[in-house]
Amino acid sequence: MRLSEFEVKSIKESIRVFDPDALVYLFGSRTDDSKKGGDIDILVLSEKLTSKEKRLIKLDLYDKIGEQKIDIIISKNGVKSPFVKLAVSGGVIL
Repeated sequence: MRLSEFEVKSIKESIRVFDPDALVYLFGSRTDDSKKGGDIDILVLSEKLTSKEKRLIKLDLYDKIGEQKIDIIISKNGVKSPFVKLAVSGGVIL
């Protein structure tokens, strides 16, 4: 996984302010140590988070870890869609 401990901690803290029970996954190229670059792809399993809170999380992360390309996907239906299943199966829980 190509995130620092500080980045992982910041991601979890920023999300858990709004939903302490959320499950947070890193997926995509940042899970592969042999690759370089890439955006930070985050999947959040939460029935509570709103699109406004998602924007606030991104703003908080920009303040904490700098302006990087961060994609946050929120799934309110658990692991039902094929995309979410793929992200969870290839992802790393934070």
